Amino acid sequence: MLVRKLQLEELWRFELINAVAFEGSFDWEHREEKNKPEPGVDVWAAFDGDAPSAGLAMSHFQARFDGNVVGLGGVGGVASLPANRRGGSIRACMQAALEDLYAHGDVLSALYPFSTRYYEQFGYANGVESHLWHVPLGDLPSGDFGGKVRQLFPGDDLGPLLEIYNAFYKRCNLSVVREEYDKELTEKDLLKEKRYIFLWEDENGRPGAFCIVGRDGDELNARTDFGAHNALLFRDAQSLQALLSFVRRSFQAYYKAFRFALPGWAAVGNLLPECAHLTRECFYNGMVRAVNVEKLLSLCACKGEGALTLEVRDPMLAQNQGTFRLSFREGEPNQVERAACAPDATLGVGELAALLCGVHAADELRWMPGVDVHNAAAPLDQVFYPKPCHLTELF
Repeated sequence: MLVRKLQLEELWRFELINAVAFEGSFDWEHREEKNKPEPGVDVWAAFDGDAPSAGLAMSHFQARFDGNVVGLGGVGGVASLPANRRGGSIRACMQAALEDLYAHGDVLSALYPFSTRYYEQFGYANGVESHLWHVPLGDLPSGDFGGKVRQLFPGDDLGPLLEIYNAFYKRCNLSVVREEYDKELTEKDLLKEKRYIFLWEDENGRPGAFCIVGRDGDELNARTDFGAHNALLFRDAQSLQALLSFVRRSFQAYYKAFRFALPGWAAVGNLLPECAHLTRECFYNGMVRAVNVEKLLSLCACKGEGALTLEVRDPMLAQNQGTFRLSFREGEPNQVERAACAPDATLGVGELAALLCGVHAADELRWMPGVDVHNAAAPLDQVFYPKPCHLTELF
């Protein structure tokens, strides 16, 4: 089976595969107009004869991990033509794409699954939980929290959005380093889409919180998804309360509830004064895996001093298969080497990435079927502990 990156003039074929697989539309007559490259995106395809029959898109990002910036590959657009399914085409594309990430020096990869079990076979594991909040407008905070809110219109400076994004995610693993908050905001006509940006600034004019919202029936929707990149972000408790108070005051007569999504570690429930009627839905924020185990272990932030030996399983990359000895002392670089001794624990590359990114703590290992602990006395809790973690991009 031939697998390679598609050239510019072939990109329309990937669009065709996706249109068939996801029951979308495709303009055959103007197909070559779809040969538009996306910056930082490689399209990998498996060929059946002269034409590709399956493929995926790998987006390249720079993301935060324990105070470092590392390469992260985002997998999207995974699709096969019906006549070519279950023949190993996607596995071959995934193999080639992950090998390319490893050669490029990237450390992590992530995706949003249609099936968790399907992507587990490629070494991915569930990421951190996100919370979708559904709050009646009348139950939002009320009162004067200082500062003021202004609406941003087309052509206004969107720099404050990036400033707040960086403040919110500056210590958050997997969050992507951005040069602008969201280029979609300048490419789309939000007014035609009936979506609006509101920015709260404190008494000194410092940006503190913003929301991008639109109507969803009788609800005001700030959730980010593939349909609309809405958002709710803030610096601190005062900023969030001030913005929510504005939402209540300005929209209570027009909407019944406010819907927004945040990482599970953002404990905003303490700031909502009336909890009797609000609901919160939990969902996983995609899946993650290690691309380079040695590099990930060398960069992870450990507590105190000690050593941990881990046997790692990787169904895709032989470079990650084996036993690794991690020696650490807080304030000094980690030391990682291949080892021939008995491991303290055995786990997959997905579980390793989730643990090191802070999705799980050591005392949760017993609930993880992909992890076997052989030495309970090992310093697992000094390496595996909760950290802010959230994947911010859609791909």
